[in-house]
Amino acid sequence: MSTGVVTPEAVLLELPTAGTATRAFARLIDVAIQAVLFLGLFLLAAVALPPTVSPLLVGLSISFTVLLAVPILTEVLWRGRSPGKATMGLRVVGTDGAPETPRQAVVRGLVALVDLYLSLGFVAIVTSASTPGSQRGGDLAAGTVVIRSRALTASATPVAFLPPAGYEAYVATLDVGALDDEDFALVRETLLRSRALAPQRRNAIHSELAESVRRRLEHQLPGPMDPGTWLICVASAHQQRQGGLLADAAAGLAPVAESRPQRR
Repeated sequence: MSTGVVTPEAVLLELPTAGTATRAFARLIDVAIQAVLFLGLFLLAAVALPPTVSPLLVGLSISFTVLLAVPILTEVLWRGRSPGKATMGLRVVGTDGAPETPRQAVVRGLVALVDLYLSLGFVAIVTSASTPGSQRGGDLAAGTVVIRSRALTASATPVAFLPPAGYEAYVATLDVGALDDEDFALVRETLLRSRALAPQRRNAIHSELAESVRRRLEHQLPGPMDPGTWLICVASAHQQRQGGLLADAAAGLAPVAESRPQRR
């Protein structure tokens, strides 16, 4: 199954979405870890806190930490993953393919209190089974989707992104160390699949993804840049760090992507 951004031109930027069953297994792993964490924190509180402290207050505090704070922080710090999602090769991203933002993680976490915990997962299962992208209520509210990140990375045909003309020196100094293979796969797919879009729509998608990646890299642009051109610079810098593919492209042994976004 796949989902993506449906544009006014009826072009679909496809993402390999995770099915309901796969997400359920990932959630079971997370729930098991949360149960162990809850028990550990409760035993620690029983030993460390004085008996005058209200057990109800302790239980509510631990529940807040385990069910809300920890899942949100985990997704923010682990780039849309949880232990269960990582085990199953899943990842949360925006419906436009951009990495999940902290705001989206907070919205997903808050809605999870209802559609996952209060309903014992029933609402989440019904919702994800009835939406094209297997989105639960938290995904619909946050504008996110859970993708099979392993499938996205593994299915990518090698394509070299050479530095755009005039940006060779900039690409050589661009630090993309915070960009992992899955982040690069999202940038790659966006650049390749958005070619068929009208310029205005393509630029909007590029702008949103470029800003998300820029924040991820904590990078300050040297000046005004076309967002699509900057994404190509990022892709090229990532491939330069990996080595091999750009050398193959220079020797004519690998396909080369366009050095600038298509315009109409």
